[in-house]
Amino acid sequence: MTSSVPGVDWAATAADALRELGFTLLNSDRPAAPGGSQLLVALRDRPTLRHFDPERISCWVAASGRGRAVPIDRRTPGGERSILWGHVHVVDRLGVENRFLTFGGPLRIADIDARLRVVQHISAGPIVRWGGHSQGFDALAGEIGAFFGRLIVPVDYVAGGEARLAAEPPEHLYAAFLRDSDARRREATRRVDPDRDVHLRSWISAETGRIRGAHPAWWEAAGILLDDLDLGPEGLATERAQADEVGATPPGRLGA
Repeated sequence: MTSSVPGVDWAATAADALRELGFTLLNSDRPAAPGGSQLLVALRDRPTLRHFDPERISCWVAASGRGRAVPIDRRTPGGERSILWGHVHVVDRLGVENRFLTFGGPLRIADIDARLRVVQHISAGPIVRWGGHSQGFDALAGEIGAFFGRLIVPVDYVAGGEARLAAEPPEHLYAAFLRDSDARRREATRRVDPDRDVHLRSWISAETGRIRGAHPAWWEAAGILLDDLDLGPEGLATERAQADEVGATPPGRLGA
């Protein structure tokens, strides 16, 4: 996934979007939009007292095959790094915070001038609001949070599970979320009653179709990941078994 719109100065664009804000989300639930889903944060030399004034960002990075929480502030070296799936906290000088969920991806830091540093995080999947001082919860937050909760199981109990997840590209984790969420909602509808959240159901269905059509390698890698970590119910083995049942040719492994 490209990290910005080609030909656009990302730092200047971010600074413009943050002129009267401490942070903002762009294309939160539209990862296919130009520029992708973005979290933008302004780290200023002093609080404006006109809005939430971030002073640091807490996120997760990979270190020797393990996840490690790290702070990003005005002293952090500029440039680009990758962050992991999970939660991102935007924190002010009083320790008050706003929280987000992400599938991971690039995070970039640039100084506009001596007073303003901008931070941009882009992900292959949605970046959603997960509560906090200045915001509520996005509709997707519960669905994504539940999936991340299931990912914690192999981190804690499967040998090599944490290193595997730390090394997995964000787009594969996002496709795994779609596989998992779509399958669970279908099963719940069959067993209980119709899915009452029509908007969320439609969004998951549309994104599932988009990823399967535009990025089949992501879809297959996600199935392999779910199988390897025993996270079902919609891994590649399940897909092949269903294909066998109806007499279809099971999909073969795609190239990386």
